[in-house]
Amino acid sequence: MKRYCIVIITAIALVLTTIACYKQHIPSDGVYTVWVHSDIQPAKKSERWHYTRAIDDIINIKPHPIFAIIAGDIVQHKEAEEDYQWFIELRKKANISYWYEIAGNHEWKNMPAYNTYIGKPLRYTVLFGNIIFIFMSNERGRPPTYISDETFLWWKNIVVTNQDKNIITVTHAPLKNSNLIGTVSKKHIIINSERFEKVLQQYHVDIWISAHIHLPAWIGQNSKIIPEFNNTLFINVYGIRKDPATNVESRIFFFTHGSKKVLIRLRDHEAETYKSTYDINHKLHYPFTCNNCLPEMIQ
Repeated sequence: MKRYCIVIITAIALVLTTIACYKQHIPSDGVYTVWVHSDIQPAKKSERWHYTRAIDDIINIKPHPIFAIIAGDIVQHKEAEEDYQWFIELRKKANISYWYEIAGNHEWKNMPAYNTYIGKPLRYTVLFGNIIFIFMSNERGRPPTYISDETFLWWKNIVVTNQDKNIITVTHAPLKNSNLIGTVSKKHIIINSERFEKVLQQYHVDIWISAHIHLPAWIGQNSKIIPEFNNTLFINVYGIRKDPATNVESRIFFFTHGSKKVLIRLRDHEAETYKSTYDINHKLHYPFTCNNCLPEMIQ
């Protein structure tokens, strides 16, 4: 009996310790949140509830997201006008003023519709405090992801000339040697990833956000820090669409003014909760500075 009591007490102590460790990472004052998601792409109208559920949940996130990032594949089909109209109207409920999207492989089935309803260039940057976000869309429809040499050189110049800032890159597919799950498949990586990887060996990029790989977080390897690439954190933010064995999920980034640490949390929108097992505390190169700042898009 005494032995069982000791086991129970030990278990309770472990739980309390876990809760205490968990609480110390909960953001408080000076915190700015960014909603990062991807792969909405309802295959039919009956699947639209996936994104509706996410929007209904994101309304209650505190602190409320300053802006949202969508890492590609908003729509599924070529005849996408109605889906874009639904998407644009629905997201108004989120009460988020700034939205930054890129085109994935599915948008390329109908780029005129993407340009009409989204209207973003294929490459652009967003400055948020001392963080520069670099957005690069797919430049053709069929996989693997194609990014031209012209865009690569544009990205490289931004990285090289902004080493005094924190840098976050957003693409639909990951780099080959990011070691994220699914990158063993040639259809799920950026062609000629070596171009980018050589730059990462010399210059810092704090985080590389991607999507495209439709595998649940519980399988593992959805995030990876690569020491050879100056400790870049590669993270798969898939996905909104509820595929087999997945939930309606996204990532929420918590940046704290004056801190190098960014907390990245996996949000289960169906359960309206965070999956704390997948919390990531990543160290930026510089303390984040933002005195009530707002994102600024630069083409």
